[in-house]
Amino acid sequence: MASPPLGDAELLAGEAGLDAVVVDAVLCMRLREEAPPRPGEVVVFDASAIGEHRYQIDMAIRAIAEAGAVALIITNPGFDLGMGVQRLANRFGVPLLALADTDAMSLTHRLRSQLWAADIEQAAAVDSLLALLGQRRLDTVESVLDAVADLSAARVCLIGRDRSMVAGDPIEVGDRRLSSDGVYLVDHAAEAALHSTEIVLVPGEGTDYWLLGESEGSDGGQQLLRSLLQIGAWYLTAMLASVRVRAEGDARRRIAVLNELLATSDLHERDLQKQMLAMGWSSAGWNTGLYIKLQGADSARIIDLQAEMQERLRDAGLDGPLVERNDGWSGWVTEPAEPAVEGYASLVQRLGDVLAEFVSVHSGLQAHAGIGRPSPDLRGLRSSLTEAHEAALIANARSDAPSAAAHIDQLGVQRVLMGWFSSEDFARYARSILEPVLELDTGQELLRTLEVYLDASCSNTDAAQRLLVHRNTVTNRIRRIVEVLGVDLEDPETRLSLQLACRMLRVNRQPDRAVQDALL
Repeated sequence: MASPPLGDAELLAGEAGLDAVVVDAVLCMRLREEAPPRPGEVVVFDASAIGEHRYQIDMAIRAIAEAGAVALIITNPGFDLGMGVQRLANRFGVPLLALADTDAMSLTHRLRSQLWAADIEQAAAVDSLLALLGQRRLDTVESVLDAVADLSAARVCLIGRDRSMVAGDPIEVGDRRLSSDGVYLVDHAAEAALHSTEIVLVPGEGTDYWLLGESEGSDGGQQLLRSLLQIGAWYLTAMLASVRVRAEGDARRRIAVLNELLATSDLHERDLQKQMLAMGWSSAGWNTGLYIKLQGADSARIIDLQAEMQERLRDAGLDGPLVERNDGWSGWVTEPAEPAVEGYASLVQRLGDVLAEFVSVHSGLQAHAGIGRPSPDLRGLRSSLTEAHEAALIANARSDAPSAAAHIDQLGVQRVLMGWFSSEDFARYARSILEPVLELDTGQELLRTLEVYLDASCSNTDAAQRLLVHRNTVTNRIRRIVEVLGVDLEDPETRLSLQLACRMLRVNRQPDRAVQDALL
C-alpha cells in the first residue's frame, strides 16, 4: 500500500492480512474455479463492467482466501461496495482496496514491475523527475516537493534550520536525528523511516534547510525516495540560493534608502521621495515607526524571514514597508489622518501577538519591538523610527519573555533610565560593583540569576520558575553572590543599585555598539 501506484487507494477491510508477503500481481476480469489465483498473488479486479453481477466480488474474496492469495484491489467500482463485502473480507482476512478512475491493466503492470523490475521502475521515476526539472516546469519550492512526493508516494517537506515548517506535507521530527556534515541520513526510530538531507546555500556557513521524506515503503521504495530527495535537494539548493541573492540585493537597496532617511539631518525630500517611490514606499500622511529587534538570527536568517514577518504584520493590519537591519527590521505604517491616542494600546497588543506567534514557531529566536509616535511626512517618519528603535531597546532590556512590544509613550521613566544606561559613567559604575561576580561567573550564570531574582521581587520560587531550575539552586546562587559582593539584599537601595547595574549590562551585551549610536 505504500507503493506509488496505490497512493490513492482506500483500504476498506481485511486489515488482518496486511502483513502477508506479495509475490506477484495479476489482472482478472472474473475469477473462475478452474483458474484460481496462486498463493501470494494480489488480484486486480476491474469492476467497471460487472453491472448488476456484484456477487462476483464476494466470489473473488472467497477464491482469494481459499487459494492463499494475498489481497483484492477493485478498480473503478462506480458503486458502494456495501458492508456485506467488507464483513466478508474481514472474516477471511483478505485486504480489500478500492481505487477509482484507474486503468486496471496499467496498475497491474506497474505493480508487477515493482516486484520484478524494481530497478527499472526506480530509474523511470528518477527520469521523470529529471525531465520535469529540465523542462523548468517546477518553478516553486512547493512544486518540487509535490513532484518528489507523487513519484515516491511519501510525505515530503522542507524545514528551516530551527526545524520550523517551510513548505510541504508536515512531518513530525520529534527526537529523530537529521543529517549533518553533508551525510544523507535515514532514521528508523519510528515505524516510518525518516529521510533527511541538508541544504546549504553558502558552503561553510552551516545548514539552512533540511529536505525531509517519511515512508513506510519497502526497501526498494526507500531507495527510490532517497534518490528523488537527493536530486530534489540539489535543485532546491540552486533555487533557494538564487532567491537568497535576489533578496539580498533588494535588502541592500531598501537599507540604503532607509539609512539615508535616518542619517541625514537635512532631508533632501525630493531625492528621497523619488527613491522611496521607486521602492513602492510612501510617507504622505501620518507615519508610525516600528522596530523589531531579533535575537538568535544572523543577517542571512533575517533576510530569509523577511517575507514571513511582513505577511504576519499585514495580517494583523500593520501593512507597510519593512526593511532588514543587522539585528531585525525597521518599518512603518501610514495613515491619512492622525491616529487617536486611544488606539496605541491596540497597536501594541497586535504587534505583541504577532511576535509571540512568530517566536513560538521559530525556536531559539527572541523578538522585541518598539513603536514610535505617529508623525507627519518625512521628518516625522525619521523621528518616529528613532523613537521606535529606542522603545525596542527598552522593551528588550526590561523583559525576560521571548517576545514583547512597547510604545514610546509607555516608557517615560524608563527612557530617562535608558539615557543613564547609555552613559559611560554609569557603565563604569555598574561594572565596578558587579566586577567580583563577572570575574567569577564566566558563563554569566550567576549574573543572570541575580537579575531574575531581583526582577522577581527577591522570590526564590518565582526566580526558579523563570530560570527553569530548582528553588534550592537559586538560593545557593544568591547566597554565593551575596558573599562575593559583600552586600545586604535586605537593603532597598542596594537592591535598586544592583538591579539597575544588571539592566545596564544587559543593554551593553546587545549587538549595538552603544545605545546612542543605535538610535541613529
